[in-house]
Amino acid sequence: MTVFETVRLSAAEAAEDDLPELLDVYLSNPAYLELTEGSGGVPGAYDRGMLERDLAMSALTPGRHTAVLRLHDGGHCVGVLDWMDENPSDGAPWLGLIMIHAGHQHRGLGAEAVAGLAEHGRAAGWKRLREGVIAGNDAGMALARAAGMREVERRPHRIAAGDRELAVMELEL
Repeated sequence: MTVFETVRLSAAEAAEDDLPELLDVYLSNPAYLELTEGSGGVPGAYDRGMLERDLAMSALTPGRHTAVLRLHDGGHCVGVLDWMDENPSDGAPWLGLIMIHAGHQHRGLGAEAVAGLAEHGRAAGWKRLREGVIAGNDAGMALARAAGMREVERRPHRIAAGDRELAVMELEL
């Protein structure tokens, strides 16, 4: 089911048929996986089973969504977008992940997807959109800033790869 569309993209709820393409998106971003993931003592390790786990966790969390991003032209999968309508910690909508396939980066698709999510949120009554960017994720910080977000706080955060600092970014809608 399509959640929203932009000029070049459609965002539709991720389904099992999307798994091979979504895994390709993740694996095309080894620096991000090195920063965030790890399994069996191997930093950056990520496989289909871990992707299935992530999607299952998303499906079990009320108000959380994972969407596959496809180009209108040809329907090719170019990314993944994950968000929560309301984070229980602060009541705000949160962007959990925006990842564009390495072969499609630096074309403005990430910022376009965030803008599409923001417009979807405005229509749903959101007043702001937040995102946590892990320290060291320079590309993620650049994307958040390109999308018009500003840093509102820093806090410690635990992820699969260990303890990290999180920059909380916010976009007023």
